[in-house]
Amino acid sequence: MPATTRRPSASRPAKRAALRQFDFPELGQDVQRLVGTLREGLPADRVTLLSESLDVPFAEVLGWLAIPPATMARRTTSGRLDRDESERTYRLARLIARASEVFGSLQAGREWLTSPQYALGGPTPLAFADTEPGAREVEHLLGRIEHGIPV
Repeated sequence: MPATTRRPSASRPAKRAALRQFDFPELGQDVQRLVGTLREGLPADRVTLLSESLDVPFAEVLGWLAIPPATMARRTTSGRLDRDESERTYRLARLIARASEVFGSLQAGREWLTSPQYALGGPTPLAFADTEPGAREVEHLLGRIEHGIPV
């Protein structure tokens, strides 16, 4: 069966363990606090956290986030991402957490997110999720996989 159609068999405790493996502090915030955090700007080191969690080159993550390297250098110096960069970074973190939950581990979620998916027309879910509508479609696809709906 293709990776996009197999039903994950992770139990609830395994799903919670998968989320603990990916520690992105803002994922646990209530909406009011999260909105304020994103408006203020996430710490710039969250981009490094994504790169390490996905085990992909930092430059590749910058590409998915549409942050030029020179801009990232300035953000690292200032310590904060701007509002739009923060939203894109949070979006990517949200997808990593969701894929880890659906597939039962950070590693399995990472493998799915970085592999081409037929159900998305061929690109990887992370490449497809470079816009909010694309990210929502990836989340819908993860929901279908979680519930065993053919994709």
